[in-house]
Order: sequence, then structure tokens, then C-alpha cells
Amino acid sequence: MSDLLGQLLLTRRSHFLHKIGTLEEMVETLGCDFRRAAEDLGCGVSAKPAADWQAVDSAHYDLNTCLREAIVVLKSFLLILPDDQLGAFQKTVNAQMLAAKPSSDVAPLSHHRRMAPIERE
Repeated sequence: MSDLLGQLLLTRRSHFLHKIGTLEEMVETLGCDFRRAAEDLGCGVSAKPAADWQAVDSAHYDLNTCLREAIVVLKSFLLILPDDQLGAFQKTVNAQMLAAKPSSDVAPLSHHRRMAPIERE
């Protein structure tokens, strides 16, 4: 019985990791496509503006879909995470957020904010 349970848990874990990996690949590819088309449009060097606007629109829709799927996956993960591991998970996430550096090929958008930052959140 424990072998069957172990295989089931391993299958769920590998399915979860596969889904996360797929989302990561999709977001990376879509982000590059979006950025390229948006830069061409913004700089006025687009050879086919209508096609680039379509690419931006499609990438925006797909990125939004990936975001929604990632939220569902995260909520599912948090629901099955044992209570005694939640604090350790939160510390790990906080540490990774502090250590993360912005990508060198993406300009910081902090000066373009539409909302004021929320303190103590």
C-alpha cells in the first residue's frame, strides 16, 4: 500500500514540476516576443506595425493566461503544504525575493509606477 501511495505522490510531484517548468518556458518565450514587438513599435522601426500589434496583443493574452495558471498552481501548492512547513516556505520565498536581481536586458520600471508602493505589506 505504501508503495502505491509513494508512486502516486511521486507522480503528482513530477506533474507539478512539469507544469511549473512548462509555464516558465512559455513565459520566457512570450516575454521575448512581446518585448521585441513592443520595442519595434515604440521605436518606430517596425516593418509591419499591424503584425507587431497583433503579436503584442496575442502575447499579452497568453502571458495573462500563464499568470492565472501560475496563481492556480501556487494556491494548490499552498493548500497541500503542511502547516508546519509554511513558515519555512515563506522564509525561503522572502530570501529569494531579496536575492533576486533584475535582468540586465530589462529596464527597471519603478519610475513608471501608476500606484504608490504600499508600506509594511
